[in-house]
This record gives sequence, C-alpha cells and structure tokens, in this order.
Amino acid sequence: MTKAPSSIAAVRDDQLDGDDLAIADLHEENVALRAELDEVQPVISAAVLAATAFRLRDHNGLLSALRLLVRATTWLEERRAFG
Repeated sequence: MTKAPSSIAAVRDDQLDGDDLAIADLHEENVALRAELDEVQPVISAAVLAATAFRLRDHNGLLSALRLLVRATTWLEERRAFG
C-alpha cells in the first residue's frame, strides 16, 4: 500500500522539469475551467430545466424555468460586466 506524503513542498517554476511544468500548466488550466464552469452553472441548469419543461409540455414549469433562466443570465451578465 502506498503511503501519502506527510508534507507538501513548495516548488518554484524554475525548479520544475518539462513534464512537471506541463502538469502544472494543465492544473492551472483545469482550475480556470472549473471556475468558469462554476460561474455559468446556474445558466446551464436553468436552460436544462426550460428544455425539459418544454419537452414535457409543462406550461407552468416552462414559465418558471424561463424566469430562472432570465435571472441567471442577468446575474451572469452583470457579474461579467463588473467583475
């Protein structure tokens, strides 16, 4: 069984070799993509709810989901305009 390291050492970019630097770059890109996904998640969720209500011909559900979508989109636009 592999034992986890008991401490984490800080490493500067100039101490990394090619493979380690590539992994560090991928990690930074992954963190940025996750942050962007977290930001748009409410819009995606509201859009899925609206599409589902439309397909189920649920008039009240569609209206509620569209209201959520408008709020989520407005919030995202305001956040990006001022953020």
